[in-house]
Amino acid sequence: MKGKKMNYNDIEFKILVEKIKEDLKNKVNEKRYIHSCLVAEVSKKLAKTYGENEKEAYLTGLSHDIAKDFSDEENKYFAKKYNLPEYIFDDSYKKILHSDIGAVVCKEWYNFSDKMANAIKYHTIGNETMTTFEKIIFISDKIGRENIPEDLIPVKDIVYKNLDEAVLFFLTKQKEKFDAKGKKQAVSTIKLMENLKRKLNGECNK
Repeated sequence: MKGKKMNYNDIEFKILVEKIKEDLKNKVNEKRYIHSCLVAEVSKKLAKTYGENEKEAYLTGLSHDIAKDFSDEENKYFAKKYNLPEYIFDDSYKKILHSDIGAVVCKEWYNFSDKMANAIKYHTIGNETMTTFEKIIFISDKIGRENIPEDLIPVKDIVYKNLDEAVLFFLTKQKEKFDAKGKKQAVSTIKLMENLKRKLNGECNK
């Protein structure tokens, strides 16, 4: 399945927003719906800041958790339909299963481009070679909430000055919490952190 690149005019955009919101109301709880709307707004603002397509960012942010509350039957149906790897059903993958499922669902239901689908796929644990657009959706998911932990509040300011610094700040705080609980971050998350550190150090040395 290959998504198509879309240039949404105002009418198409409005219709698709309403469709996604209606699907969300039928698929997720009220708290998740509110979160999705907040992520959409933050994604749009960040897209404007970093020169990305604002409509694509809004739609991607709005739909990023569309599969969050899918039943086991729905997850298995889409996984089989699109030949997703079996490891996504491992217990260790349970909390991020919705990212892989959501990516293929949004391609099928809303004809999302690969760019938008990949941002949904990587919004949970990241990817070592994340694009600017993917980072926008990733960090918007972390701060697009009614209440965020006090130690993450600085991200709300940092993210409009330096996207990479904001993502690294969040991941560093996450690592501290994981370490305290004896948990480990995903391999892709660790590699993303390493890449961000190298990039930021390089910028500082220029």
